[in-house]
Order: sequence, then structure tokens, then C-alpha cells
Amino acid sequence: MFLLALKKKYEAEEAEHTATIDTFLQNPVGVADHDKILEILKDRFDKLTHVQCCLKNINGIIEKAKQPEEKKKEK
Repeated sequence: MFLLALKKKYEAEEAEHTATIDTFLQNPVGVADHDKILEILKDRFDKLTHVQCCLKNINGIIEKAKQPEEKKKEK
């Protein structure tokens, strides 16, 4: 249960970072601090990459947990 809650938290963070990156790339005029746009994009991209790695690992754990249950059903 806690793992699924953590997964949802990471999914929300992924959506947030993706939306921010898309906004910066599609509408840079709306960015107030133009001097730091590359720094901000790098920071968001790093965070997005971290979140995606975490989601990949969580999904792997969930799949491994399902395998014993599926074997029991086969018997």
C-alpha cells in the first residue's frame, strides 16, 4: 500500500517536472529570469530523470511481488 502511494507521489512529480520543462521550451518569453533558464532546465531535467528512475524501480518491485501470486493461481 505504501509503495503504491509512493508511486503516485513520483508520478505527480514527473508530471510537474515535465510540465515545467515543456513550458520553458515552448514559451521562454514567459520565463522571468532569462539568465538562469539553462540552469533551471538542467535542474528540472535532473529531477525528472531521478523520478523516472525511481518509478522504474518501484514498478520492478511491484512486478516481482506479483510473480509469486501468479504462480499460486496457476496451481
